[in-house]
Amino acid sequence: MSTPYDGPSGPGDPGPSEAYLRWRHLQERADAQHDALLVSDAERDQVCRRLSAAFSEGRITSPELDERTSRALAARTYGDLEDVMVGLEPPAAASYRPVVPGHPLPQRSVLPRLVFWLVGLLTAPFILVGSVLVLSGESIFGLVLVLLFLPGLIALYRWSHPRT
Repeated sequence: MSTPYDGPSGPGDPGPSEAYLRWRHLQERADAQHDALLVSDAERDQVCRRLSAAFSEGRITSPELDERTSRALAARTYGDLEDVMVGLEPPAAASYRPVVPGHPLPQRSVLPRLVFWLVGLLTAPFILVGSVLVLSGESIFGLVLVLLFLPGLIALYRWSHPRT
């Protein structure tokens, strides 16, 4: 029995399915488009840091570090950078793929944001009063209010609005 990924297994087997061949063609085209995207200086620098780490771990030699670093600094596309990193990291860890246009980011839940805004509205007066007291030099009570409520509000914001 063959799967859509196998070639013909016998005289009566037609080979890979048309759906698989179409998927494979689209995948190859997407890979070619990705490999042609231009890279930034920051991405080149990141690859150079990874190469230095690989050298310090003993995975590449000094001449190989020099050669790969030169290629990384001269790289213009993601394909060039992936060629530099061949053999150093597993493919899943060495991903230089940007967010694909047309594919939306996962939707965030509304509940964490509602909690943040509710708590923020309730604690904002305390933070504002504390700030005014600190700026006017009236009492230490203002500093206590700011130090008590502001870090918690910042932590709540980070929880409700995670980075992608």
